Amino acid sequence: MSFNPVKVRRYGEPKEVVARVFEEAGGIPTVMELLDLSRTRVYALADPDSTNEISYARIAKLTESGATAAAQHLAALAGGLFLPIEKADDANWLALAGEASRRNARNISAIMESLSETEKSPGRIDQDEARDILKVLDEQLGVLAIQRAKLAAIASGEAVDMAGHPVVDENGAA
Repeated sequence: MSFNPVKVRRYGEPKEVVARVFEEAGGIPTVMELLDLSRTRVYALADPDSTNEISYARIAKLTESGATAAAQHLAALAGGLFLPIEKADDANWLALAGEASRRNARNISAIMESLSETEKSPGRIDQDEARDILKVLDEQLGVLAIQRAKLAAIASGEAVDMAGHPVVDENGAA
């Protein structure tokens, strides 16, 4: 059962971000268990009409469980973009980068088309559509930023392995 807030929250407001964190963490029962809180207390933390606030330590615990909404929000507030790092050391980075680039181009093109008035799209989107598009766009921008960072390392002469990690010698020097 995933968390599906009933009350409307404006995108990007603290209680909306908390609601997304709860949903990403697995819903209210999972959040109750992870934070050792009652259902009422958990709902109050995401209720826009409640003065209850969630602590940083609790947000960190939910983030450790896989919820990234708070990290994405904080990165955006700081003028940046949250970029999760792949942990697959044995991944074929060149093949992944090529496929991701093709997928990014298709997805970003579709997103831009949905925002523009065309014969296929009225050029208007509602709040729910905007939230869904933001999730996809943030993911695509993250992948592109990771690709750019890896290519910049290669271009600067830094040695990187197929997964994009710096190559170090036995003394720990790059």
